[in-house]
Amino acid sequence: MLTHGEDHPEMSNVDFYIGLLLSNAGHYEESQAYLESALRLQNKFHGSQSITVATIHHLLANSLTHIGAFAEAKQNKRKAYNIYRTKFGPDHARTVQSYKKREVYH
Repeated sequence: MLTHGEDHPEMSNVDFYIGLLLSNAGHYEESQAYLESALRLQNKFHGSQSITVATIHHLLANSLTHIGAFAEAKQNKRKAYNIYRTKFGPDHARTVQSYKKREVYH
């Protein structure tokens, strides 16, 4: 989508890092587009249960929260939590941290 229309695995990393930088700079609406593109490409090339996909869901939820899209943010946080729980188990620090942050959206 944003990476010159190319569907290439490396382009997901480009979109991911641009989205991360924009989010860190407070440009949440712009970061949303890049993170959604990165998510689409990561799902396509690495599957919906990868740790990177979980991380993108987490970052996307943060951006969505800042622009007031709370329902979408909650869905993305839930997806991130479910991937962490599946990959790491319920007691892993990443899973526990994701769950605690998920509570904000309830």
